[in-house]
Amino acid sequence: MAHPDLVGRKGLDVMRALNEAWGILKDEARKAAWDRENRPRSAPVNAAGSQATAEPVGDRPFWTGAMGRPPGRAIGTVLHFGIYDGWSLGEIARRDRGYLQWLRDRPEATELRGEIVRQLDPDAEEPPAPRQGRRR
Repeated sequence: MAHPDLVGRKGLDVMRALNEAWGILKDEARKAAWDRENRPRSAPVNAAGSQATAEPVGDRPFWTGAMGRPPGRAIGTVLHFGIYDGWSLGEIARRDRGYLQWLRDRPEATELRGEIVRQLDPDAEEPPAPRQGRRR
């Protein structure tokens, strides 16, 4: 809840930020300008100054490496797939622990499970069994 009528003055700044964001999103020209200014450094740009269209490169999906260049020193195994292509598990753990929690249970990360669990919980003795999906 951010509405000032519900949370008082502390919600005022949040509500102002939300209104400003909505103003940018609903105006195509302002949205395009915001996208240009806040584009990740590694995103390709075409001649018109906008991000290049998403197309696969070789046999790799277009989102491969979408998070850009790694932020620092590699710690642990470096991924060669997915949005964090080129990042180490340690760099991902510092930036996006939720991604590691998701990746831990994915079949493409079976060999990395132990290291992922250690990144998420250094005190863990053995990796827990993968969580199963919900049954319908």
